[in-house]
Amino acid sequence: GVKVIEHATYYAAPGAGGILSDWGAEVIKIEPPGGDPVRTNFPTQGTGKEHLTDNPAFDGDNRGKKSIVVDTRTEDGREVVRKLADTADVFLTNVRPGGIERSGLGYDILSKRNPKLVYCALTGYGLEGPDANAPGFDVASFWSRSGLARLTAPKGAELFPIRTAAGDHTTSIAAVAAINAALIQALKTGKGQLVDVSLLRTGLYAFGVLAVGYAIFARLHHALFQALEQISEERRRRDLADTAR
Repeated sequence: GVKVIEHATYYAAPGAGGILSDWGAEVIKIEPPGGDPVRTNFPTQGTGKEHLTDNPAFDGDNRGKKSIVVDTRTEDGREVVRKLADTADVFLTNVRPGGIERSGLGYDILSKRNPKLVYCALTGYGLEGPDANAPGFDVASFWSRSGLARLTAPKGAELFPIRTAAGDHTTSIAAVAAINAALIQALKTGKGQLVDVSLLRTGLYAFGVLAVGYAIFARLHHALFQALEQISEERRRRDLADTAR
């Protein structure tokens, strides 16, 4: 079977881990001492349902997983994660690139120890560029920055927020597809790879036809604007020449 180490919180990356678990993978979830914050997102205190011990928001993305509490703020804790990754097929994380590198759990370090490891980094804006280390949530990265919010709002109306985790779960599916492709490659070659998945890219892909259309029309608009400027400049020169005569 496939062994997955999930060093992630909230929805997008854990959602991918949940799907992999559904498909038969052994998924071991690394949680901080306080647990994944989603564990306490929907408390029952004061609701009259204190007798309930389940948490649908957490259970939905973490079904079928094993959990282990590890304090990755300590070197001992980080070494525990490295040793788990040594025997894993997949390492799945949504920790921002700067933080994961500083903790010694980045792709370069883990892949040297385990060359066949498929390392999936799920971020808001990708691993490169000015926003690589910016925090990413679906309402900002997937919904707003991609342009989906503007495209789905009626003309002249205020933009409305996406429902929680809709963009996260769409990105979960994209991550699972990319991980499976990388696993097939690793099976054939014995070499893993870095898989870069982001909320922004998935949002752009979600309205892909319109994105391509806007890109084409933007280029056409630019070319037309340049042509009009050239025509205007030629007319100005002719007018000046006529005035000089």
